[in-house]
Amino acid sequence: MAPQARAESLVTDFDVYLDVAASCSFTGTKDIAFGNRAVVPGQQLEASGYLKVRCNVPVAYKISLDDGLHGSGISDRRMKASSGDTIAYQLYSGNSSARPCSSAGGVQWGDASGGCIYNASFGGTEQSIPVLGRLTIDDPGAGSYSDTITATITY
Repeated sequence: MAPQARAESLVTDFDVYLDVAASCSFTGTKDIAFGNRAVVPGQQLEASGYLKVRCNVPVAYKISLDDGLHGSGISDRRMKASSGDTIAYQLYSGNSSARPCSSAGGVQWGDASGGCIYNASFGGTEQSIPVLGRLTIDDPGAGSYSDTITATITY
């Protein structure tokens, strides 16, 4: 009689995994446009814009705004004309007096090193974050005034 063949079995394990990385991005903006106006010194103007943000997973994030190109800090943001004249302006979180990123006196939307930083968290869909621009006209020369602000999202 021939010897019987023995059946053997070997066992091994393996892992199944997925690393999900959080990712947030700006998906759109609306500029803050004060318009084309015949202004009067002392006149106060407001204009609204927004930043649109989308995150892929639930995550807390912060948005900071820099000083712009022509000012010396978040308390001294300035639009500049080709003549060199400037007009000071401020940026606030929100689109009215109810600013989620402010104290009772109103804190300007700042950079990551201090001041007001917008804090939020993923809400499941694209989020629109209002930005309020405010200025008081001094005695500007005629011209087109502009500035560029860089927004940074940290998550």
